[in-house]
Amino acid sequence: MGGTEALLILVAGALITCLILLLVAFVRTGRIRSLESRLNGVEAALLRITQQQAVTQPPVDAPQPPPLETPATILHPAASDAAPTIEPPPLLPNIPRPPEHLELIIGRKWLGWIAIILILGATVYFLKYAFENRWIGELGRVTLGVAAGFMLVMAGHERYRKGWRYLSQVLTAGGITVLYLSVYGAFGYYHLIDQRSAFVFLAIIVAEAHLLALAYNAPSIAVMALVGGFLAPLLLSTGRDQYRVLFTYIGVLDLGMLGVVIARSWRWIGSLAYVGTQCLFWAWYSEHYHYEKRPAALLFQSLIFLLFVLADMAPHLRRSAAGWEEWVRLAVNPFVFYSIFYSLLNDDHHDWMAVLALALAIVYAVLARVELALRPSDRRMLLVTLGTALTFVTLAIPIQLESNWITIAWGLEAVILLWAGLEATAVPLRLLAAIVFSLAFFRFLFQDTPWGSRALFTPVLNRYFLGMLALTACLGSAAYLHWRLGTRAGADPRAPLTMGLLAFGVLLVGSSVEAYSYFGARARTIASGSTPNAFEAAKQLQWAGQLSVSLLWSAYAGLLTLTGFRFKIRPLRVAGLILFGITLVKAVLVDISELRQLYRIVALLSLGLVLLAVAWAYQRGTRREETR
Repeated sequence: MGGTEALLILVAGALITCLILLLVAFVRTGRIRSLESRLNGVEAALLRITQQQAVTQPPVDAPQPPPLETPATILHPAASDAAPTIEPPPLLPNIPRPPEHLELIIGRKWLGWIAIILILGATVYFLKYAFENRWIGELGRVTLGVAAGFMLVMAGHERYRKGWRYLSQVLTAGGITVLYLSVYGAFGYYHLIDQRSAFVFLAIIVAEAHLLALAYNAPSIAVMALVGGFLAPLLLSTGRDQYRVLFTYIGVLDLGMLGVVIARSWRWIGSLAYVGTQCLFWAWYSEHYHYEKRPAALLFQSLIFLLFVLADMAPHLRRSAAGWEEWVRLAVNPFVFYSIFYSLLNDDHHDWMAVLALALAIVYAVLARVELALRPSDRRMLLVTLGTALTFVTLAIPIQLESNWITIAWGLEAVILLWAGLEATAVPLRLLAAIVFSLAFFRFLFQDTPWGSRALFTPVLNRYFLGMLALTACLGSAAYLHWRLGTRAGADPRAPLTMGLLAFGVLLVGSSVEAYSYFGARARTIASGSTPNAFEAAKQLQWAGQLSVSLLWSAYAGLLTLTGFRFKIRPLRVAGLILFGITLVKAVLVDISELRQLYRIVALLSLGLVLLAVAWAYQRGTRREETR
């Protein structure tokens, strides 16, 4: 037996097996429907009987005619008093149907879906074999596909009219998928129809699929229509790049999705369409993208972005609240859009990337304003749109600015966010302000601060020191805002102290690095010269840098301690003592061993004098507290 005959036997066997499964599903479903019809008839008959008895029963307040005396009541008068009255049976309550057993689920739902999937798979492989052997021409292939699709859709409609809900969905979804394949193949691969005709046919099929889904109230039809629609370009791929056809086709599918999500609150329809759209786009991008196709790709992604923004706002058109699916998609959509534009345009148009981020921030700020105007407003959707807008503002800063200006801009933005969050008592805005402050703080420590060597610079009047002062001022402003508005807004009472200590930490680190790096830069400049005393002069400058750090730390520790006594803030006094301890360890382990005699004397003497003043302040402060 040759390979061709064996393949035909396998195809025929697969088709027969699928038909048998489908017949089994028909029989099982028919029996179940028959039992349900008989049970419904019995319930209806009982209901009619009980209603008739209730109507013929005389009212309770109406005068009752004397009972007829029967021989039994004449012979036994007491028997009539003891005889119970016959009451009509109560009306049958609307008892909910019990949950379906696994057998019914498999017989009524799974078998039908499995059968139609197997039949479609067998049909695809059989037709592929027939096409490869030129049994059927191109026009015949499309004609067969269109005829098969219409037959399945009509069979589904006929089953729906007879009450076969699940089977009608299976047949309808399969027919829609076959029609997608036929029309897409007729235009994209066989060139039997022109672009305008293909667009019209695809629009009709998409509208038909979603109208049938709405008419049958069957989200499964919409899901299968989307799945089949997105699989059609993959199944019919020939390796040729026809991106205009592909982009137009995906746009038509997503327009149909938009109509469905506006009309119904079916879950997963929008997300399925979004995932399918991006998967097809990136599959095309990995194989066929070229610089010349960039305008078409950017235009396509812009339209997709707008379509899905409308889809995410669709619940408001139905006067209902959005769900978590819309919130997530509304937040993910702009970042995917921006990442695509950034990857395609950054090399040639980097200066416009910050403008694009600000444009997206404006779009989402407008959406937030629309949400705020709704009555009642969707608070979660408002937070998503506002948070997204502020996030894009935060992203635009490092894209457009450089070095310390990024830290300064983030600090100012965080202060504005904190003020708005405290004024509006909005916890998410305060949380976003904390995140932006964290970004500024860590960038200052790990990006702006020159932990290594620096070129010779002017102390204080340089970019690093001024940026440090700006960030210190922003953190200090945050502490002041928490102190003035925090109680009314329900903020943490420890927030003013925390922000103040952070501001002090930035000032301490910045001024210490400034002093030490200044003397280090001068020492390296002198050491590079050829004078006889260059090495000794450089060494003197390095000792001066060590001494300046010790003096700064001693002064800051004393300032913290005195401020803690002045305003009766114990954590400030504790922080001052900790800084004194660090300074003392540095003086013992570093200054005594490395500094020359004069620098060593100045370091130890200054630290001793400051500690003496602090001890006197402690004695005075504690005596006042004891006398009170």
